[in-house]
Amino acid sequence: MPAEYPLQRRIQDGRPLLINAEPLQSRSDDTLHRYREGQLWAVRGGVITAELDTGSWVVPARHIGWIPPGVAHAARVHEAAKGWMIYLRPDICPLFPVTPTVFALTALSSALLERIAVWGNDAGHESPAELTPPQHRQLDVLFDELKISPATPLFLPMPSSPHLVGMTLTIVADPANKLSLDDWARRVGMSRRGLTRHFRAETGMSLMQWRIVARMKRALELLSQGDTVNRVAKRLGYDSVSTFISAFSAQFGMTPGMYAV
Repeated sequence: MPAEYPLQRRIQDGRPLLINAEPLQSRSDDTLHRYREGQLWAVRGGVITAELDTGSWVVPARHIGWIPPGVAHAARVHEAAKGWMIYLRPDICPLFPVTPTVFALTALSSALLERIAVWGNDAGHESPAELTPPQHRQLDVLFDELKISPATPLFLPMPSSPHLVGMTLTIVADPANKLSLDDWARRVGMSRRGLTRHFRAETGMSLMQWRIVARMKRALELLSQGDTVNRVAKRLGYDSVSTFISAFSAQFGMTPGMYAV
C-alpha cells in the first residue's frame, strides 16, 4: 500500500465498536486515507459518497455501505444525511466481505442497527470492553441479513490514462455536457474506435454507460440537498423531466420523487 495512505486508528480505547448516530454531520474528506477498523455506513436518508483509489462509489438512502479495514477512501457526507456510521474493531470484521460492498437497508437490518447504536457512541455513553454473547449473536444476525440483501452499487470507475482521466473529470464537473463520442475523440486525439476500445478496457464500461452513472450519482446528491425533480433534470442536461425520471427509475427501481421523500 502506498506510503501516502498511512493506516490510522479510529478506535483509541480498545472498545469493539464506535458509533456515530444520526443526524450525521455534513463533511467532506479531501484526501484518501485508511483505517485499521472496518466501517458500516447505514444511510436512512440523504447520500454518502466515497472516493476509492479506483473510482467513485455512492451509498444512497435506504442502503448500507461496507468499507473493509485498510481500504483507502475519502468520504463525503452530504447535507441532510441520516443514519449511522459504525467503526468495527478488526477482529470483528471477518464477519463481513473483504471488498467494499453495498447492501439494501431492510426493516430487519435497520432494527438491528438501532439496537447496536445504543451499545456506545461518541456522546459519552459507555461501550463494553468486549461484546456480550447476545451482542455477538445480534451482529451474526445482521451479517446474515446483509448477505441476503445485496444491492447493485453505483460505482463510477476511473480510467488510468491521463487524457481519459481529464475527459471524465470534465464530465463529472458538468454532467449536462452534451459532447458526442466523436467530439471527445477529437479532443483527446484518438479515433472514435480507439477511444471506445481504450475507455472500455480501463473502466469496464462504455462511455455512454459511464455518463449515465455520472449523471445518476449527481442526481442523488442534488436530490438529497432538496433540489426539485424538475431542477435536477435541467441541471443534468436532460431534454425533458420524463426522460430523467425514466433513466432514474431504470437505475434505482423508483422515481426520483419517491427517492426524495
